[in-house]
Amino acid sequence: MLYDRPYMQQNGSTRSRNLVLGIIIFNVVMHAVQLTGGERIFRFFALTTSELGGPHIWSFVTYSFLHSTQSVFHLVGNMIGVFFLGRALLPELGEKRFVSLYLIATLLGGILWYIVSFATPSNAVYGSSGAVFGLITCFGLMYAESDIYFMMVIRMKAKVLLFISLGIAAFGLIFFELLNGHGTAHSAHLGGMIGGYLFYKFIYLRNPGSGKAEAFKMPDWFKPKPKKASTKTFPYKVNISPPSDLKKEVDRILDKINSQGFGALTDSEKEILDEAGDLLKKR
Repeated sequence: MLYDRPYMQQNGSTRSRNLVLGIIIFNVVMHAVQLTGGERIFRFFALTTSELGGPHIWSFVTYSFLHSTQSVFHLVGNMIGVFFLGRALLPELGEKRFVSLYLIATLLGGILWYIVSFATPSNAVYGSSGAVFGLITCFGLMYAESDIYFMMVIRMKAKVLLFISLGIAAFGLIFFELLNGHGTAHSAHLGGMIGGYLFYKFIYLRNPGSGKAEAFKMPDWFKPKPKKASTKTFPYKVNISPPSDLKKEVDRILDKINSQGFGALTDSEKEILDEAGDLLKKR
């Protein structure tokens, strides 16, 4: 199953685990604002051509937080992609780099769409599909040989998902958007994939796995508790008194010192004294 894969085993901080949920909630809130604010909100946040008074500099990013008001599936489909891809990428990227990837893909998607819009009748783009295609690209490059289950039924390699997405975006851009003026912004999808590739190439590969240590840290409740040094005292002592034969030998050596001086001791007698001294220190 997908959640059995290493990249889905996420044990990071609460902030990391909730980042994807925060992005989804923000998109849902913006959708509600769009429904109540109508055309005024749309023109302010969506990326539009000059016919609709655009583009605003901020709309190259904010367009991704608006979705179709005609069908909720536009929002739901994109948020499902953000949820699964976000959970897969966050353990490896960390929070800051994940947000950077999301914004870079969004920005490149908006820029490419705006360039292509001069050759098409389209005058507005909105939705987070460009960001999702950027996440797919980075995911496919990072986990190219990993098996995934698409829609929990079709098994494929991550790189196959990447190639399929690239084919759909390129084919749609040429044969639908450019030649037929189709309303779907395939250029934004392809721009998002370019952003995902640039992020992987120039940001991730410079320091791969820097977010991994935090994400894969064992939860505290799973770790064995460290053993504390014992402070227990015992009501008895171990008898380490020297044996009686050693006492007799020491007494003999001491008598020799009194009568002949320390210099008269042999090396073996000096070792006996040292041994006796060590035993007395341990008492």
